[in-house]
Amino acid sequence: MPYRLLAMDMDGTVLNSKKNITPRTEEAVHTAISAGKEVLFATGRCLSEMREHLARFPEMRYAICLSGATVVDLQKGVTLSVAALPRELVEQIMAMAHEFDVMVAVYAGNDVFLEDRHRGKMEYYGCDCFEKLYGNCAVWVEEIGEAIALRGGDVRKINFYFHSTEEWEQGGRKLTGLPVSYARGIPNNYEISPLNVTKGMGLEALCRRIGIPITQAIAVGDEGNDLTMIETAGLGVAMGNASQAVKDAADEITADCDHDGVAEVIEKYLLP
Repeated sequence: MPYRLLAMDMDGTVLNSKKNITPRTEEAVHTAISAGKEVLFATGRCLSEMREHLARFPEMRYAICLSGATVVDLQKGVTLSVAALPRELVEQIMAMAHEFDVMVAVYAGNDVFLEDRHRGKMEYYGCDCFEKLYGNCAVWVEEIGEAIALRGGDVRKINFYFHSTEEWEQGGRKLTGLPVSYARGIPNNYEISPLNVTKGMGLEALCRRIGIPITQAIAVGDEGNDLTMIETAGLGVAMGNASQAVKDAADEITADCDHDGVAEVIEKYLLP
C-alpha cells in the first residue's frame, strides 16, 4: 500500500517527554515532505500553541488543530473548516465546571484562555507538562467569560483538568448527558469538542479535500483523543508510550516518543 499522508499527534508522539522534536524525527519529516508526502500535525493544540514547532517545518502544508475543530492550509493562511460549540452549550459546560475542583482552558478562535487564579497551579491539576506552553501561549484573563465574549462566542474546545480522579470520573458521567464529543488527552483531563468533532473526522475531511483516499493515510498517536484518527486511517499506529486503549485499536505499535517512534513510521511506511 503506497501511503501518501501522515497525521501525527504532537504531545507524547512527535514531541518527546521534554516537549522537543529530536533531530532524527525532524529530518524524517523534512525528507518525507520533500519526497512529495503530506506530513502534518493533528493535535488538540490551537495555532498559537503550535507556532514554535511549525516554524521548524515551513514547508508543511496542512494542520488539524483543536482535535479536529479547525483544519488549516498553512501555506495559504486559509482555514478550511471550523466547528464551534453552541453558546448555550458553552454556558452549560462552564456551569458544570463550578461543581468541581477543576482548571478550565477555553479555546476560542485560534487562542487559548485561562484564568489568572490558576497561574502556578498546573502541578496541582496534573497538567504541569503544559505549564511552559500555557505560560508562553495562553491569554490570561481575570474571568473566563471574558474569553468567550472577546471571541464572539467562537469556542471550539474546552479543556477540563481535574484535581482528583474521582471528580474526573464524576465529570465524565455528566458529560455523557451533553451533546458533545469528549476524550482524554492526559490523565484526569477531558477535551470537550462540538458533537461528532474528532481528530478522525478532521482527517477524513482533509483527505476528501485534497483528494487522498483515507486508505492511503497513516495516523499515529498516544492518547484517547487520538483514537478516532487511528481507527479511521488506512494505517493506525500507536506510540510505545500510548495508553492501552490506543495500542489495542492500532494496527501497529512503534517506538515511544523518546526513541523516535514517529521517525520509525516515516522511514518504514512513507519513504521509498
